[in-house]
Amino acid sequence: MPRQANSPKIIAIDSEGRSSRVKAERLEVEFSDGRRLLLSFPSKAWGDIEVEADTVNEADVPVISVQPAACNVLTLRVDVHHDMIEVDSIDLPETIAPPMLNLTVQKALEGSDRISAPKKHQIRRWAQAALQRDVEVTVRLVGEAEGRELNRNYRGKDYATNVLTFAYGEESDMPQVEGAPLMGDLVLCVPVVVREAGEQGKSLDAHFAHLVVHGMLHMQGYDHEVEAEASVMEARERDILRTLGYADPYA
Repeated sequence: MPRQANSPKIIAIDSEGRSSRVKAERLEVEFSDGRRLLLSFPSKAWGDIEVEADTVNEADVPVISVQPAACNVLTLRVDVHHDMIEVDSIDLPETIAPPMLNLTVQKALEGSDRISAPKKHQIRRWAQAALQRDVEVTVRLVGEAEGRELNRNYRGKDYATNVLTFAYGEESDMPQVEGAPLMGDLVLCVPVVVREAGEQGKSLDAHFAHLVVHGMLHMQGYDHEVEAEASVMEARERDILRTLGYADPYA
């Protein structure tokens, strides 16, 4: 049978090193000047430890601060503020939370293709830079055979392309819940990207960065089928890649 939850065992050690053991769920430490520190322990082996500071004078306000003292030690400091004056509450300006990225990376690669693939932290940095809303995306890194199969099945083109974008919800039969993140997939064909980077005289990470940014913008509604839309999308790509430290991909 499982052991019943008991109060934690606490060992108190005095200034001469003598110890005494007690079982308690709450400790009250009283100081000579009337200050008290109260510690409430969880009844199980896990949970929160509550720390509360108190003073004799209700007008005094104890303020607790925690500072790291070592890799496994925290220093607890209690300051008492006297004669604090109440002020009217103020309305703080509303802040807009930055868009959130939920990223999954899949690698369906072998041999040199796997070695050439970007790392997850790189993909996250590139995708995050292109975010304009909350997005949940799976980036799948594939070889030429799978890249060709996907391009043939979904676009009717019998060759492997550098990047494929799939967005779900707004333009599909899968309606989104209001406020939910945009969901989609990016498929990067690693051998095609490697070949293109060599042909275009670009560094491999710069070309991967461009394609991730390009695909993320596609997923969020950008397009380049019409010249005017293409100009807007390309300008946005240039700006994002510049912030990432890469040169104009269309130069």
